Amino acid sequence: MMQLRTFHNIHFALLLTYLALTSWPVFANDQKPNIVVIFIDDMGFADPGCFGNPLIETPNIDRLAKAGIKLTNFYVTSPICSPSRVSLTTGQYHGRWGIHSYLNSRSANKARGMKNYLDASAPTTAKKLKAAGYATGHFGKWHMGGGRDVDDAPLPQAYGFDESLVHFEGLGDRIISNSNGLSKARKLGHGKIIPCERFDRSKIQVDYTIDFMRRNKDKHFYVRFFPNDVHGGHFPAPGEENAFKHLSDNPYDWGFLAVLKNMDDQIGRIIDEIDTLGLTKKTLIIFTSDNGPSDSARKYLKGEKPAGFAGIYRGRKWSNYEGGIRMPFIAVWPGHITPGTEDNTSVMSTLDLSPTFCKIVGVPVESDLDGIDRSSVLFGSPSNRKPLFWQYGHPHSVLKGGRVKHLSPTFAMRQGQYKYMVNPDGSEAQLYDLVKDPSETTNLFDLEPSLVSDMAKALGQWAHDIGYEFDHTVTPKKPGPMLAVVSGNQMLKFNNMGGVKGDHQKLTFAGNNYLDLPSFRLPKIANGRNLQIKGRIHSQSDSGVIYAHGDHQNGYAVYMSKGHLAFITCVNGKNQTITTDAALTQAVDFEAGWNNKGTMVLKINKKLVGKPIEVGVLTVEPVESIQIGGDAGIPVGPYDSPNNFSGTIENLTTKHPIGS
Repeated sequence: MMQLRTFHNIHFALLLTYLALTSWPVFANDQKPNIVVIFIDDMGFADPGCFGNPLIETPNIDRLAKAGIKLTNFYVTSPICSPSRVSLTTGQYHGRWGIHSYLNSRSANKARGMKNYLDASAPTTAKKLKAAGYATGHFGKWHMGGGRDVDDAPLPQAYGFDESLVHFEGLGDRIISNSNGLSKARKLGHGKIIPCERFDRSKIQVDYTIDFMRRNKDKHFYVRFFPNDVHGGHFPAPGEENAFKHLSDNPYDWGFLAVLKNMDDQIGRIIDEIDTLGLTKKTLIIFTSDNGPSDSARKYLKGEKPAGFAGIYRGRKWSNYEGGIRMPFIAVWPGHITPGTEDNTSVMSTLDLSPTFCKIVGVPVESDLDGIDRSSVLFGSPSNRKPLFWQYGHPHSVLKGGRVKHLSPTFAMRQGQYKYMVNPDGSEAQLYDLVKDPSETTNLFDLEPSLVSDMAKALGQWAHDIGYEFDHTVTPKKPGPMLAVVSGNQMLKFNNMGGVKGDHQKLTFAGNNYLDLPSFRLPKIANGRNLQIKGRIHSQSDSGVIYAHGDHQNGYAVYMSKGHLAFITCVNGKNQTITTDAALTQAVDFEAGWNNKGTMVLKINKKLVGKPIEVGVLTVEPVESIQIGGDAGIPVGPYDSPNNFSGTIENLTTKHPIGS
């Protein structure tokens, strides 16, 4: 983890001298722009009409594109909300501040090795612009600390904002959209609580944004509008979705398109107000999103499809593939940015927005920012950028893309036209040429060994600098055979050892193969966490392990023994077993559970086997990984390793705490 950094006065003096000597343009005070940042929640690359929405136009977003420049290689630093917001706000990788996934309750944050909020000492654009005389405001989603049971997070004012209006994922003045949320917000305190309907959120936030601009029209202002209309689920005003039913057979599209239209209308109000105030030529408007469109394994498993569009890009939210991290981007500043232009080569990141704004305004920035000034790109001079890096996934986040092909490695890096991806143990290494293959379909790992080696080294150095766990000693390996199993309503990829056949609906084991979960993906189950394993088994032999995790000291397993089905738990070397009275003679549905009170149960065809047994809870995490169809390590139960299973397992699912 990064040691928190302070900005010493000597840095200001040195940077001011540097700015005075450089030939880059710094605008006079009367030419410095107001800055409006529109940062959408869960908007996919192709959700705006001007970026390829296949169903509707977004006329107000589209007129921004006509008035300014579109970048098609713009990235966020994470495929999930809180980290993206931290990087945009600070100009630094979010991992430096201990925020790797979405901020949740205290216990869930702790379980994922995360802070509860962005440290108030972090460098922010608002602090620097406020010091330069700008009025600063934030209206919309915050999600950098506060809410749920976190009542001690700093208010937005601690990060440099004069005024703010957030919602339940933040503190200070906020709007709350349900009765349960109202009671929680009032209990947390820290600001005025305003009840509202969810479909009115963006209207209220724009009301505040417009009022802020009106009151500060005679001075410079920096204001952020962060709506979350298109964050799933979608809740339009009653009846508004009816206007879109003729466009799609997917019911999820109807509500999505309705809230997208409403959000576009609200953005139009901001554009119109800037024009009414006579500030069009004095205002830089930035439009982008925090991550790809919502994804959901639960929907796919039911034969449904989530709403939103990532265009030609692979993956969506919760994925390091392009669809999760490459965002639509528009910049408008009449007289400075050429209207109707598109840059398809320059790479830019949310990291770069803070130093870019500060460069334009003539404000020095800290020397340890990860972002760089990219104002020249906005002004029409395409250029290369130093490499960008990503980390998303275990152990800090368990939310995953909904389809198997969306499940990405944990680490990623873009250098020029190439993108390299790998897991912390060196597995699933992938290399793509994003110019020739923007959809990431062809892995060039075997064709470019030198490039893979160089990028792997650079990625490892970055991971070490941030403080992520990353094995520098292993040689990267391309993906081997894998199969996915449903876990916590998500897809979890296992190494396929020996050719297990099938998919998550039906797995066929031959008595000499099994599935093995990479250890870095292991869920946390110690200290009283609910666990459930269920499915339908048809055994072709009297023995064999169905599911095993850990060893005979600490672990659990479901297995066949002399034709009987057994469930064993091991806690500090002591074990308890529940076994069916009769041998299985046909396919059966089973469910093995171990709850947070330390009680284990086994059910066959929804009926309890024997009585629940109090066994206590694990106090340490099992050492060995999860295996399905065998137990190739130190055995959990009274059998010899690997004790492979022969038969079929249908609809196997496991449930672990979402915070693990």
